[in-house]
Amino acid sequence: MFLLILFLLPYIEAHKNGSLCNGFQANFNFKDVIGSWHVVAVIPEKMFPDKEVACFKVEFSETDEAGLRWLANKTSETPHQLNVSDIKGPIIRQRYHTECPFDVWSRSVDGVGGCFHQALVLDTDDCDTYKAVADNAMMQLHLVSAGDGSGKFLVQMLWGKMIAAVVYRRNQGITEDQLKPVFELMSKLRGPQRMPKICDVQLKNLHILHYH
Repeated sequence: MFLLILFLLPYIEAHKNGSLCNGFQANFNFKDVIGSWHVVAVIPEKMFPDKEVACFKVEFSETDEAGLRWLANKTSETPHQLNVSDIKGPIIRQRYHTECPFDVWSRSVDGVGGCFHQALVLDTDDCDTYKAVADNAMMQLHLVSAGDGSGKFLVQMLWGKMIAAVVYRRNQGITEDQLKPVFELMSKLRGPQRMPKICDVQLKNLHILHYH
């Protein structure tokens, strides 16, 4: 089974050249994003293997600068890529609800709507802050209405080798027709895309992530 969170690992290269998030502007605001979402699909990159996509819940919340700075200072092995003085502006926190839960904090990029730089990743299963790592990965969050009017998708656009976007919905379950507006948005922003892979497996354990 393919582990969807591979995009968080260091060997998945963040987009480093050109403008941040390619200068794309998202209709992002914290109020509409805050809360629990379910992974329902991914839009794969060329290197994505022909494997099942795992399902799980992710909770998005807003965090202040002071809280993230406190955590970074507490973590004695914070990598040199994370400059605590650079932690400014809105911070978004993603909590991945699995048997081995972990949190990701990302800081917003000024002037580019919905664009975030990853600042810190922390395994919360045993709250071992010594496992914290900074990856400097980039993401952009877009809100897209479903094709049948059944609600909105949260699209997490990524710059990596495996996944172009992760697609979330408030409730589980999705059809290809409902995903059409998401696919059209990605194609408009980034050119031809591979067809979405709908989530069809419950992910129960992410411990293996730390050893890939």
